[in-house]
Amino acid sequence: MILRYRREILIISALFGGLLIFLLIVPNDEGGGSHQATSHSSNPRGTMALYRWLGELGYQVERLEYRDFTLDATSDLLVVLEPPEVFTPDESAAVVAWVEVGGTLILADERHLSGSAPLFQAFAARLGSAANSMDTQARIVQPVAPVSQLQMQNSSVLAQLPAAAAVLVEMNGEPVVAGFVHGKGYVYLSSSTYPFSNVGLAQAGSAELVLHLVGRIGPSGRILFDEYHHGFVREPSLGSLLTGSAWGWAMLYAGGVVVLYLVLSGRRFGRPIALREERTRRSSAEYLESMAGLLRRGRKSDYLLAHYRTNLKRRLARPYGVNPNQDDTAFVAALAGVSPIDPNALRSLLARMDRPEVSESELLRLIAEADRF
Repeated sequence: MILRYRREILIISALFGGLLIFLLIVPNDEGGGSHQATSHSSNPRGTMALYRWLGELGYQVERLEYRDFTLDATSDLLVVLEPPEVFTPDESAAVVAWVEVGGTLILADERHLSGSAPLFQAFAARLGSAANSMDTQARIVQPVAPVSQLQMQNSSVLAQLPAAAAVLVEMNGEPVVAGFVHGKGYVYLSSSTYPFSNVGLAQAGSAELVLHLVGRIGPSGRILFDEYHHGFVREPSLGSLLTGSAWGWAMLYAGGVVVLYLVLSGRRFGRPIALREERTRRSSAEYLESMAGLLRRGRKSDYLLAHYRTNLKRRLARPYGVNPNQDDTAFVAALAGVSPIDPNALRSLLARMDRPEVSESELLRLIAEADRF
């Protein structure tokens, strides 16, 4: 009974297997969870809108992910928004060194003991608790937006800042957003990620504040969004999905059962007999004849001449290290300087082989003359 419906069983199994692979491979729109301010997330707390908006404004927006956490001089601005993974001492030192030589950093977080705490400390800053934690209107101190207040929705303030820091936004008299010069670069610190989030960016004054911060790098600058510390360290693959999840192991076990069933249920009626076509192989002469016939019917004399012309220049140039890709005048001059050839004859031959259409007799004559040169 099973053998009778084996085809139907295999089709249904293949459909279920394809569905499982689709569910495993297709990335979740959450982009790592609604609590993360990652540019992969379209949730209210995510920053996908900021990433796409800056790209539409003409900036070169990229994600720092699936590679080592390294910064170079080609990057103008690094955006670090509420990273869940902790910055190591080496990574914090790399960011500080990068800012000192001219980079600009935007660091926003509202959790005191988060992954960005070492980076705050590297710039002599620290987060502290706010008096009123939710739905608080912060006051804009500097002219960075056309409004006087900004909605923050945060539970933290900048409890410690360098002496040279300028406060841009404050809440209940305590700094929320500040900036300061560090070496040849600049650092912006924020105790709230709300203005950068998908929902906060639409609030009055948030977009203007972001444009003020980003405006230091000028138009068409290169902006890096730190996704490395949001967990995007290793690029996902089918192998890691299969061996790193319960669904993957279930698919491997199911595949093994199907293979075992096919092996045990297979029957062979005798030794396989090779077909005559498999035993008889075509000769190389047949291939050459067929290709010659195709080129002849297609009137590809110019293609053949170009082929032999290129081979001629390469053959003559190889013993003397001359570049065969030069134009004819420069090639002949360079070859004549190191080889005892007749430059006029070679120049004439190359010119005649560069004609678009020639007769078959002329084609054969030119090829024979090239072979004799």
